[in-house]
Amino acid sequence: MFPRVYLGVEWIGAERLLVEYNPPQECGASLIFLGIARSAPEDGDVAELHYEAFLEMALRVMEEIREETLENFPVREVFIHHRLGTVRVGEPSFLVAVFGGHRDETFRACRYAVDEVKKRVPIWKKEVFGDGKSQWVLGA
Repeated sequence: MFPRVYLGVEWIGAERLLVEYNPPQECGASLIFLGIARSAPEDGDVAELHYEAFLEMALRVMEEIREETLENFPVREVFIHHRLGTVRVGEPSFLVAVFGGHRDETFRACRYAVDEVKKRVPIWKKEVFGDGKSQWVLGA
């Protein structure tokens, strides 16, 4: 069974979600957001990211955000996953998937869940650069 909320070093992935989760027939909209580690000029020469979390609290807050999303938007299902450990540039680290009846509420629900995870969940990110130096990044 595909976990609704997940935080760990294993990347479960959107492909597995699409195989294992069978949305209700009234879901005409499916939206999957993937956060992918990047190395943009404004960020410097980032080679990889290292994620750490206060695991118990992070999972609790992720579940709260999932429940809030389901309560505040007319959607049927929400999945929130985030990786921990090392994530190389080009690899996904964050997934939010929302299934709803129509695109508008599905887009709004997904945006809400993504933004709330970034604001509230105690996950910390360290950027590691090509030259081996690193720096912690402040959250949203």
